[in-house]
Amino acid sequence: MMTSCFSFTPLNKSTYKVVQDDSLNELPFIYVKVYPTLLVLIDTGCGPNHAKDPTVEEKSIRRYIETNLENEGKLKYVDPETSETKNKHWLVFITHTHYDHIGGLFEFADDSSIFISGYSQEYILNDLGCNSLCCAFNIPTPKFTVSHWLEQNEHLTFNGVDLHLEALITPGHTPDEIALYDSEEHVFYAGDSLYEVLPIYIIETSNMIEYVASIDMMLKYVQAKNKELEPLGVRVTTASGHITDTADTEKLIIETQECFWNTLKGKAILTEQKVMRQKNILIYMNEANNVGFMCIDTKLEEAKKHFGFEWELPAPVSA
Repeated sequence: MMTSCFSFTPLNKSTYKVVQDDSLNELPFIYVKVYPTLLVLIDTGCGPNHAKDPTVEEKSIRRYIETNLENEGKLKYVDPETSETKNKHWLVFITHTHYDHIGGLFEFADDSSIFISGYSQEYILNDLGCNSLCCAFNIPTPKFTVSHWLEQNEHLTFNGVDLHLEALITPGHTPDEIALYDSEEHVFYAGDSLYEVLPIYIIETSNMIEYVASIDMMLKYVQAKNKELEPLGVRVTTASGHITDTADTEKLIIETQECFWNTLKGKAILTEQKVMRQKNILIYMNEANNVGFMCIDTKLEEAKKHFGFEWELPAPVSA
């Protein structure tokens, strides 16, 4: 068997989780949902130049997934009109355009349909190399054409096929952040807006004021879905861009929301200060140490002043 920098495991009955073992230590979670004639990919990882072990034979995310789907008998379908066997068409959803989510996008750019948030199109169309941090990490910025700009609460179909996915526009971590809700599997794909253990990044292009509005909206949305699902005895679970793939979404949002406000009030636990890309970074965690925020100090200062909290941030540390 060919060695690779990826793993491929079932997430649920229609979806696989792919994890890239990358040299940047992001370990991005990538998801593939299988339909009779289509394949939905959620994010693309760091790209082929960033395998942690450079000696592995397979570094291509697309080739790796297609090989595994071929082995599972899920890559091709028979066209009922022509009886011709065809490869399923790729639909690629990008939760946000940071380097560890778009690094492999160039592999799909020529023949796939690409879906991205329509909320802040200029963020993607103007200086994506800088905004994505591709330039900062020496990752080639992929060139691609957006097939469809997603809208808030958009129920997604493609060529008459119901994808059973709904898009939520969730700016905060980045202006172009989205989430996707899979109503078949009751999974909430949160990108980097929600996950456990590691702090959520509030960095150069983040906005904490938008983030609080997004997380409030996500909580109301998920609570409504959980109410609908009560007769089935199931709840919405979160599959994030890192770390988290089965958490109870409502519980995770409430914990994140509480930590967010405690961070703005100066009541969360400061666990680390450091300098990153010439910015002073503050890392705050909750008491359980399972939810937190890694903030550029100026972003935190802006947000706490906006919401009327008066306390002094720790003095910057030297590099």
